Amino acid sequence: MGDSMTVDEHRQRWADWVRRRPEIAAQTCAGRALLISYIFPPIGGSAVQRPAKLAKYLPRYGWDVDVLTADHNRFPWRDESLLADVPDGCRVYRVSGHEPACTARSLARLVPRAGWAGRIEDGLHWRLSTLVQRCGCGDPQSLWVGPAARFALRQHRKNPYEVIVSSGPPHFVHRVALRIARRTGVPWVADVRDPLVSDFDRLPAAGRTARSMLRLEAQIMRHAAMVITTCPSLADEYRRRFTDRRPESICCVTNGFDRDDLAAALDITPDNREECVFVAAGAFYGRREVSRIVTPLQSVLGRHPEWANRVHLVIAGTLDADQQRRWQEDRPRWLSLAGYLSHAAAVRMTAGAACAIVVVPQCRHGETSIPGKTFELLALPTHLLALVPTNGDTARIVREAGASTVSAFEDEPQVAAAMERIIADHFSGRLEWGRNWAAVDRYDRAGVAREFADCLDVAAHPKASPVADAARTSDIEEKAAETADNTPAQASTSDVSGPPADLLNVSISPQLQ
Repeated sequence: MGDSMTVDEHRQRWADWVRRRPEIAAQTCAGRALLISYIFPPIGGSAVQRPAKLAKYLPRYGWDVDVLTADHNRFPWRDESLLADVPDGCRVYRVSGHEPACTARSLARLVPRAGWAGRIEDGLHWRLSTLVQRCGCGDPQSLWVGPAARFALRQHRKNPYEVIVSSGPPHFVHRVALRIARRTGVPWVADVRDPLVSDFDRLPAAGRTARSMLRLEAQIMRHAAMVITTCPSLADEYRRRFTDRRPESICCVTNGFDRDDLAAALDITPDNREECVFVAAGAFYGRREVSRIVTPLQSVLGRHPEWANRVHLVIAGTLDADQQRRWQEDRPRWLSLAGYLSHAAAVRMTAGAACAIVVVPQCRHGETSIPGKTFELLALPTHLLALVPTNGDTARIVREAGASTVSAFEDEPQVAAAMERIIADHFSGRLEWGRNWAAVDRYDRAGVAREFADCLDVAAHPKASPVADAARTSDIEEKAAETADNTPAQASTSDVSGPPADLLNVSISPQLQ
C-alpha cells in the first residue's frame, strides 16, 4: 500500500475527509451577475460542471446569479440529476435562437398531422445543420448569439447587472457578452476554459475557423475587464502574448470537485484484490484515442497469462464514430464500453475501481488545459494513472496530490510499464491509495467559487481599469473591427438583428426548482 494502513483504513480516512468541509468566509453583498453558458443542466457532460457549480456557489459569496442558456435538447448527453445543483432563487433563462435545433422545432410545430412532427423536426434539423455548414457559417449553434444578446439587454434594462460572465466553450458565448458589454458598459468577465484555437482533433482547424477564433481572442483581450482561465499555462501564455493588458487582469481559477457529489460514493466498497479494474471516464475523440490505452494493456496481459479474466478496462464515456465502429467490431473480452453515465453513476463506478485514468494528449491544447475530471478523480480514494504531458500543469497537480502514476499518453512502452506496475501492486496489496488530502482541499468547488467571486468583485468594483489605456478603442474603431470581423457567428447573427424584440422566438423558464 505504500504505508502500513489497510485499504479499509484508507477508505475511512477518505470518508472523514469528505465529511470535513473547509471553512470559507462568506461575503454579504456583491451584486447581480449574468452567467452566459450555452450548456447548462439538465444537459450532461463534464463541460457543464463549471457553470453549474458557479451558479450553485457564487450566491454564497453575495452574487445573485441569473443564467442565460440555450433552449433546446439536441445535445449528446442529458443528466436530470444535475438540476440539484441549481439553487432556489437562481433564474435560468432558456432562450431560443436561430440554431437549426430551434428553427426545426418551430417549423415542425406548424405540422397539423399528429405523429409526424417528431420525424419532420429531425429531418429539418439535419438539413438545416448541413446547409449552415456548407455555407461556411461554422458552428450552426452560433446562430444563438444575436437573440441571446438582445434578450440579455432587455433583462439588463429591467434590472441592471453589475457584471457579465461568459463561460466557454462553446466560445461563441463570448460574442454574446461582447455585444452586451459594448452596448451597456457593464464589466465583462470572460471565463476561457479551453484555448480558442485548438489542435485537439487529429487534423488542424480550418484556416477560416482558426482566423475567426484568433479575432475573437483579440476582442476578448481588448474588451473584457477580467479574463479567467482554468489552467495556469494558458494564463501565462495570454500574459506573454497580450502585453497591453495588465498582468493581474488575467488570472487562473481552476476547476474542482464538489463534496456533495462525493457523498454518493461513501458507501462504495473497493474491488477485491482478485480483480483489477481500470476506469477511463470522459469523451474520447480526436487525439484522445482509446487504442493508446487498450494496446499497452493488451501487451501487458499477453506477458501475464495468469492475469487473464482478472484485469478489466471500462471506458465510461462516449467515443467518436470511428472509434465506436472499431471497438464494437474488434473488442477484447476484458474491455467494456459503458457509454455515457450520469455524473453520480460515473463517480460511484470510479470510486469502486482499483485505478482511474485521465488522458491529456501531447499538443498545444493539452499543454494549456487541465481536464475538469482530474480534480474529481483526485478527490476519490482510487489510484490515478495520469496519461498526460509529463511536464505540464496536469502532471504537477497530480503529483502534488499523490497516489498517482504519471506517463506520457503517446509513449506506449511507458504506458504499458506503468499499467503493469499498477496491476502487480494491486494484486500484491502494495498499490498506493493514500492521498495528500490537504493538497486536494484547495480544489474544493466552494473555495474555487470564492476565488471566482473575488475576480468578479475586482471587475465590478475596480480601483482602476484592469485594461491598459493602449487597449482602449474608440467607438469608431470598435465598429470598424466589428465590420472587418467576418466570423461565422457575426455574419449569421447580423442577418437576424433587424426584427423588433417582441418578434423574437424566446422561450423563457424563469426558475428551475
